[in-house]
Amino acid sequence: MAHTQPIISDRYPYLRVHIRIRAWEREAYALLDTGFTGNLVVPVNELTQAIGLPDSRTGWTLADGSMVASSIYVGSVQISELPAIGGIGITFLGDECIMGRGLIDRYRITFDHGERLIVNL
Repeated sequence: MAHTQPIISDRYPYLRVHIRIRAWEREAYALLDTGFTGNLVVPVNELTQAIGLPDSRTGWTLADGSMVASSIYVGSVQISELPAIGGIGITFLGDECIMGRGLIDRYRITFDHGERLIVNL
């Protein structure tokens, strides 16, 4: 059955996500970053050998204009109670979980006056 109720996050501008890469799983709050074109960045300190080898590598241009190379792991991401989305490229970089346009653009998200996020399919 499809989830039809909106997801409301009062932890603006973060959404609760469940991340899975192979046997590795984490719950986190991801900052929504409309200027990031990727899918999801997870803090580098979460990367463990248990995840295994990366599926690919890519380069990112950071907000300060610098370039950084990073590994990509294919996994799934679930926002709150919404259905999980598989086949998502997930990068381990920095020290904060960040959700970019690759995921954000799959939903209708309302940034409600700097107080809450409302997510609809």
